[in-house]
Amino acid sequence: MDLSATHLHLMLNHIPVLGTIFVAIVLIWGLMRRSREITSLGLIFTVLLALATIPVYLTGEPTQHQQEHAAWYDRGRVHEHEEKAETGLIAVLITGAIALGALYFRRGGRPGNGAVTGVALVALLISAGLFALAALEGGQIHHEELRSGSAVTAPATGPDGD
Repeated sequence: MDLSATHLHLMLNHIPVLGTIFVAIVLIWGLMRRSREITSLGLIFTVLLALATIPVYLTGEPTQHQQEHAAWYDRGRVHEHEEKAETGLIAVLITGAIALGALYFRRGGRPGNGAVTGVALVALLISAGLFALAALEGGQIHHEELRSGSAVTAPATGPDGD
């Protein structure tokens, strides 16, 4: 099996989409329980998620070059996906930096700054929304059924199912 940039991109692109949601849940859980350990874990996961998103973005360009001669390739859709993904990347990198700042304030057993952790959570939720939009655009590149106005119809059958 040839593990190309396209394969890597399609495997990795779920990390920021699902990761932002799961990490936000951990962070919310930690804040609701007022658990220093769970909140710190959520902040650490936020930083790791930001770092893990970089290879997802970096595999996008080689994927574009591998696919640009395919019959189904749509340069406009790819461009829209790329723009949304870049916005999501910037947002999650800023979010990771905020989470790192929150961890810095919590170091050495200090109580930390709840406002910075709250900002990290809000930024994480914004990043999740941006990645959801990027994923929708990405899916529409090759999946016609995801495009607005596109109807997926079942084959016509008679009253007896034939």
